[in-house]
Formats: sequence, structure tokens, C-alpha cells
Amino acid sequence: MGFVAPLSASAAAQTSALATLKDGPATFQAQVDNNPGNGATAWMWLADFKHDDWSWAAAKVIFVDGTTAQYGPAFKTNITGSLPKKVRQFQVCEGLGDQIHKCSGWSYL
Repeated sequence: MGFVAPLSASAAAQTSALATLKDGPATFQAQVDNNPGNGATAWMWLADFKHDDWSWAAAKVIFVDGTTAQYGPAFKTNITGSLPKKVRQFQVCEGLGDQIHKCSGWSYL
């Protein structure tokens, strides 16, 4: 019977991730950090840039406890803020009017 080698430190869960969605000239990004170093539990940056239409950015978040939230809109700007809980996964989305139009794949922490 063999032994399983311990996981290296590099196999530890990452504490931040970036999600990007491109739609023609539009670019939407969200970044989440579960260890921001500013005393917050978690932190998010959300951006809508590089286009001239009426779409906006939003982020869908699933926290480690399974609850969900949606943040935004960011309209032709970027916004930042502290989050109330650690994040398990998130995605950045493009909104049109008052509806989400499309989203990136999930980014995991």
C-alpha cells in the first residue's frame, strides 16, 4: 500500500479571482477577494467599460454558506465594496434595461 503525499501550499484555495465578460466592444469585469487585508470579510470590484451603449454590469454571488446575492448595477463606471460573507463563486453579468442579458462562467474561490 502506498502513501499519499501531502498537498503543497500552492494547492491551497485561492483567495481572489477575476471574471470577465466581453460582448462586442463592451467589457464587464468583477473581482472578488476573500482576504482583502482591510478588515473586511470579503471585497468586490465591479466594472462596466469600453462601450457606448446602455448596458450595465452586475455580479451574481454565491457565498460559502449557500446564500446568494446580486450586486450592481455599474453603468459606465466601476464600483467597489465590502461583502458581508466569504464568497464561494461568482460571475459578472451584462444587464440591459432592467434584466440580466448574459453572464460569464463561474469563477471559484
